[in-house]
Amino acid sequence: MTKKIQLNDEQWRTLEALRDALAKRRPTNAIKVSSRLRSNGLVATSRDGASMLTVQGLSRLNQGR
Repeated sequence: MTKKIQLNDEQWRTLEALRDALAKRRPTNAIKVSSRLRSNGLVATSRDGASMLTVQGLSRLNQGR
């Protein structure tokens, strides 16, 4: 189980936006991601600069708000 990192509203909405964009196969380059989400391992950047949820990020979303 992933440690439940406390997220503010903006960070939570960012994770949801990434999940939705990836599910709909839309580009994620325009979604602004905070350094906190990256440093906690919830979001990674691909070689082409697109942001994506990590397994940890998806797990955190599944834990609920």
